[in-house]
Amino acid sequence: MRVNFGKYDIPSTLQTLIDLANELGDDEQFYLCHNFYLSLENFRYFNTPSDVVVFGNIGMDGIHYGFLTDYGSVTELDVAPIVCVSPMDFDRPTRVVANNLREFLQVNLTDSGLFYNHFDCEEDYVAAKNQWSAENVYQPSENEKLMRVHATKYLSDHISMPVIENPYRYVHHIELERQKNVTILTQDRIGVVTPILQGEEPKQFLIHKEIDPDLQLLREYLQSAPKASCLALFRDIQLNFIIKDNPKLFKVVTAAMINMELFDETNRLLESI
Repeated sequence: MRVNFGKYDIPSTLQTLIDLANELGDDEQFYLCHNFYLSLENFRYFNTPSDVVVFGNIGMDGIHYGFLTDYGSVTELDVAPIVCVSPMDFDRPTRVVANNLREFLQVNLTDSGLFYNHFDCEEDYVAAKNQWSAENVYQPSENEKLMRVHATKYLSDHISMPVIENPYRYVHHIELERQKNVTILTQDRIGVVTPILQGEEPKQFLIHKEIDPDLQLLREYLQSAPKASCLALFRDIQLNFIIKDNPKLFKVVTAAMINMELFDETNRLLESI
């Protein structure tokens, strides 16, 4: 768990979920209440961003949730944006879906499908939600209903839950706001928010999944490019390559990350599958 969290303490909101899980005493019961399993160890895929601290997974297609630390720049995880990582969506595996864990939990109570499904408009989402409801033949038992009521009350009693009147518009707004704060866009569209300092000129190093990068040029770039540009490059490389399958590329990337004192991110890469 220490590799996953790195320098960060477990945030108070997540600790409340852990306490609830301990009270329920069963992973499946927690899932029935919250539509995800707690994952506090190192539940990672090759394209899970190295600056994401994972806290949960939905038990399907490797989809998981985590705190986006923006390469360690957030002060504490309770204020970190929440991302959903869908590792099988190779072109765009990661999306920012909530401002923080409290807001994530509020949307998750009723509209968790918004996090890992893509819709062109609100009407499409409403139609899909109605279809899911009609096709769902499973009916929870009375005990399961009571357990969900208990879990929801537990959250409201222990966490200051925000009011989110329209979950679809909320998630859509979160994505737009992220783009406004990005200083350099990345191929996965998460981008980086590290400021570009006065006098710095952002540089781009082109990465394509079908072309191995020139390692010497890559080293030179990482030694000379502004910090924001290097961080954006790390995102592009993780999106396009399983870098642990390319030892020479892996060595160049991790050496540059260590030189930039991105120790937590390096350790997470070492632990990724």
